[in-house]
Amino acid sequence: MSWPVAGQKVAGEFLFDDTCSAVMSEAFGKKRRLTRAVEFRRVYSEGQAYATPLFLCRVLDSGNREAPARLGLSASKHTGLSHDRNRYKRWAREVFRHEPLRPGVEIALSFRRAMMSASFEEFRAALVGTFERARLYGQ
Repeated sequence: MSWPVAGQKVAGEFLFDDTCSAVMSEAFGKKRRLTRAVEFRRVYSEGQAYATPLFLCRVLDSGNREAPARLGLSASKHTGLSHDRNRYKRWAREVFRHEPLRPGVEIALSFRRAMMSASFEEFRAALVGTFERARLYGQ
């Protein structure tokens, strides 16, 4: 097997920049995540809450139209075993990646125990419905 040349697609998923570092084409990098506790606390205290049986979604508009929409996820041990919690977070990232949310929005998603019996389609419908209720689409 030969190593890819910079700028060449590999397996349809990875792209390589000039420094040959692997970058996912639809990566969920740190710029699109809430990473620090202080960021979560700000969204929890200042953001608007939207509740569903599957999760609690808190939304804060930072007002910065240059920054991408950002997502923070929390799943306590009450919501299932680690592989279940990781699955919920993968689902949330997948929906978040494919929805055209307006820039500058910060979202904190806390999963509830009802997620244990939800399918991806149910979760996606609930999350998209919450995004619509919060008016997160458009500019």
